[in-house]
Amino acid sequence: MKDSVEFKELIEKIFDSYESKVKMVTSLMRQVHQKIIKYQNEQDLMINRLRDILAKNEFLRKKDFDLMIAEINNDQKKREKEIGQTVEEFCQEEGKIVAELKEILTLKSTSILEDFNIVKNKILSRSTENREKKISRMLKDFHRDLEEINTALRMLLEKGSSVKISDFRAMLKAFRIERKNGRLKIDEMLNEFEKVKDEIDDEWSLVMAKVN
Repeated sequence: MKDSVEFKELIEKIFDSYESKVKMVTSLMRQVHQKIIKYQNEQDLMINRLRDILAKNEFLRKKDFDLMIAEINNDQKKREKEIGQTVEEFCQEEGKIVAELKEILTLKSTSILEDFNIVKNKILSRSTENREKKISRMLKDFHRDLEEINTALRMLLEKGSSVKISDFRAMLKAFRIERKNGRLKIDEMLNEFEKVKDEIDDEWSLVMAKVN
């Protein structure tokens, strides 16, 4: 059996590895979510500009414009809110676990083995890999849908004062046009998220292998 000093070092290494993973994953999730909010704000500005142009040059009532765009706009805002809540709940839950583990390490237990088993079992019970992948996919899918709409809006605004109601209606009918422009930055961040998570998981596996 390992002596108490070796057990203490192993506990601290397990905790440091887990804390590192949590900090990296939650930080990247929040960064990506903030980027998505920025794209959402850009969309709102473009919608307002298009509304003004069509009201001035095509005499499309703003109320009618809002009704036409509502199917897209309302869905986007609802999804962004749900994703934001999911990301924040995940980050807070993981932060809470880290705080609990840190408290265990600061308490002077009569049994270092007992501390070791508490930390080990608490971490092993946190099977978050599937949840991390699910949130990553939610972020990626939402961003792609958002950028398709933003691309279509940019195309209409490039027409300037010559944009027609028929153009707007055509955009609504085919708003899922896919464009790469503007997607690259967030896709790179999400790819980095997967890369960093895999690297941390590999390190984590090496640490936990020493448990047996």
